[in-house]
Formats: sequence, structure tokens, C-alpha cells
Amino acid sequence: MTPATTVLLDADTVAGWRRTAPSLDQLHQAIDDLAHEHPDATVAVVADPSLKWALSAADQERFEDDIVSRTVVCAPAGTRDGHDAWIAAVARAAGDDGRRVVVVTDRALADLPIARLRRVGERFSFDLAGAAPISREAVRDSGSSRRRRGRR
Repeated sequence: MTPATTVLLDADTVAGWRRTAPSLDQLHQAIDDLAHEHPDATVAVVADPSLKWALSAADQERFEDDIVSRTVVCAPAGTRDGHDAWIAAVARAAGDDGRRVVVVTDRALADLPIARLRRVGERFSFDLAGAAPISREAVRDSGSSRRRRGRR
């Protein structure tokens, strides 16, 4: 039996994907597209709380509404080792429950299956089946918490 899939969607990555400034509309469209493309997956939208300050004034208020409604869960203030470590801890906890965990992010998170995000026409598409982990060596050698384009 195939384990249930949990997708950790990095709000920072998706809201700012191929944009000069992040957009809450883009994030919500991606969430809807992911739910449509993978209806059996559980989606958890995770964010660095600093995302709020990169959004427009109108989106900042909507972002607060998303937090209150639990559409988005933010890393707690003062999280040890920051947002990246928090996402990794959330992924480990979901995996400990026997779920297959896939992360959609542009972060270099070692040993976690990272799914590619792309746009097909007007919709976002998520390659959950092709998600592949990044080795610890590749993360260490990159010297950055962000993945380089075109690398896994």
C-alpha cells in the first residue's frame, strides 16, 4: 500500500516564484492548482513570518487572515536554525507518522524530497512523483540555503 502524501508548500517560494515581489494571489492559485492536480495529497502551507513584510499592504492583511484561518502556518519566532530547520522538522514529524513527505521549495534542504514547480499555461504543476532529495554534501558544497537553478 502506498503511504499517504503530505506536501509542504513553502509559501515564500511559491508567492515569489518568478516575480519581483511576492503575491498572495499567486500563492492561493498554486494551492488551488496543487489540490486539483493531487486531490489525495494533504497540503500544508508553511512560511517564514517575514514573508508578511515583503507583501503589499493589502496582502499583509490577507496574510494575517490566512494565519488565523490556518491556511498558512508560520515558523515560530526565534526558531532554532531558522525557517529551513523548521521546515525540516515539520517534514520529519510528518514522515514519523508514516506519510510520504514532499517539499515544494527553492531551499536546499538536505535529505528531503524536493518537488519541482512549473507553470503549464495558466496553471501551476507540481512533479510530486519526481521529487528527489538533495544530498547533505550538495547542500554543504553549495554554500547557500537556496538551490541553484537546474540542479537537484
